[in-house]
Amino acid sequence: MLLGLDVGGTFTDAVVIDNGHIIQSHKCRTTKPNLMDGIEAALAGVAQAIEPSKVTRITLSTTIVTNALVMNQVEPVDLYIIPGPGMDIRPLLPVEPIVLSGYTDHRGSLAAPLKPKELEALSGAKRHKRAAVSAKFAVRNPSLEQNLVDSLQKAGYKSVSAGAQLSGALNFPRRTISAYFNSAVQSTFQGFATAVQQALHRYGLTAPVYILKADGGSLPLAHMQACPVETAFTGPAASVLGMVALQSMPQEMTVALDMGGTTTDISLWQGGKPLMARGGAMIQQYPSAVRSFAVSSVGIGGESAVTLNDKGQLQVGPERVGPSMALGGTVPTLGDALIVLGKAQYGDVAKAWAGLSELAKAWQGSELSPSEVSRFEGGLSETKVDSLTLALAKQVVTRAVTVITDGLATAIGRENKLPVYVVRDIVEPHIFKPQQLVAVGGTAASLAPFVAEALDLPLEIPANAPVANAVGAAVAKETLMITVHLDTAKGVLVVPELGIHEKHKGLHAASEVEALALQYVKQEAERLGLSNAAEGHIVAVEDVPIIEGWQSMHRLITVKAQLEPGVSLYVK
Repeated sequence: MLLGLDVGGTFTDAVVIDNGHIIQSHKCRTTKPNLMDGIEAALAGVAQAIEPSKVTRITLSTTIVTNALVMNQVEPVDLYIIPGPGMDIRPLLPVEPIVLSGYTDHRGSLAAPLKPKELEALSGAKRHKRAAVSAKFAVRNPSLEQNLVDSLQKAGYKSVSAGAQLSGALNFPRRTISAYFNSAVQSTFQGFATAVQQALHRYGLTAPVYILKADGGSLPLAHMQACPVETAFTGPAASVLGMVALQSMPQEMTVALDMGGTTTDISLWQGGKPLMARGGAMIQQYPSAVRSFAVSSVGIGGESAVTLNDKGQLQVGPERVGPSMALGGTVPTLGDALIVLGKAQYGDVAKAWAGLSELAKAWQGSELSPSEVSRFEGGLSETKVDSLTLALAKQVVTRAVTVITDGLATAIGRENKLPVYVVRDIVEPHIFKPQQLVAVGGTAASLAPFVAEALDLPLEIPANAPVANAVGAAVAKETLMITVHLDTAKGVLVVPELGIHEKHKGLHAASEVEALALQYVKQEAERLGLSNAAEGHIVAVEDVPIIEGWQSMHRLITVKAQLEPGVSLYVK
């Protein structure tokens, strides 16, 4: 028995899955700022279907880290960097960093150590409770980062994030940004994790608790408290996995929409698989090293507010003021417009009509064509009010669809303009041309048909679409990635994510490094107690010869191995 919980911006969903079948699901409102009220309400909605002793795992997807980043409700962080010579990356960073001397070269050789006087002054430089550190080429030699982490912990910092432990990839600015935001959201995530555990225990649920990552894999909740930045964008990841689990993704080039109450998430698929973000996710417009699906969001959802601006022009989203008027809200929403048009059926229909009719009176003539204006001149009879309200509702939906299709065009344009690195991409250019539309989420059934019509694409809305995110969370496989780098000339082996930097003379070929990388993945999976993961496999190999005296003498070998993310079973 699996339990999946998705804490979205508007709704919190819970599903109980037993032997591949959804036996109970429940959707309730997300409660802010106290998310636990909504989580407990979701649990209460499925409690009768749960036998606590039979629940083998509980997996969460949550917007708590994403929301904290989007709204900039994060802790201040002291950022320390060790850049060495070269480009000044300070203009690329979210805050002004504290720059230290010392550096490592591209081969991992320690060219200059940290200066003792600078280390002694760390206590005086301390301004905040948390810190982050990043050193150029730390993935080739993490010793400078590790020494600085030790010194900062002695200086009294509550926690310190290190760039190389979050990513083994060669990209100093991205690792630095990841480390900074990782520390910035730790307090938020730790409070959430504690509250979740308490809520689960109140329902007698003691099964292992996992949380979804942005790349579609999951890891134990306790482990993720050290790297919470990886849980950003788990909502989109959950929807991607939910679509896979519900067996709704065709092989054609497909656009997938997760249409919630606040936003619509857009993902692109090919061959039944989602495209990944090149390099990493964007966090507050900064490129990070967080592995993520290529998902973008637009501010349109079922509860997007419908208002008039200072010029009397119609505005649909991106703000969400509260629930639809049909559900007791005070401001008309896109959902109310869909109810008026007969495309959605929930709540008090009369309140939806009343709210939109009142707005229609102020809107009359402000954006209508002369012929449309003439239809409503000479006073407003009940019939004319109804006609005007219908006209407004249609315009609201049209505006919402335009925002979504514009966002989709941007996402496709970004994908088709990615840089070309190999000759094959020049000879056989990859051009994404959507052939199918798939939609999930609470607003999918009422809004997605309008989008499909605008795009002239066939539409599929799978069964259980409203709770697809919770389904995706429940069946997510565990995942992790390890990078192993070997310099055969120096006989040095580095595994940056694990903080390993040691002499190793026994390896000479890429195949040997691949075997070692798989061994490290297996050992780390055992250490974390992972039991719901795929077999480790190699995802990338870089084997660069070092030429001396007109012949290849040594090699620089980099191997990435991972437990592949995905779903553990399909769901009916």
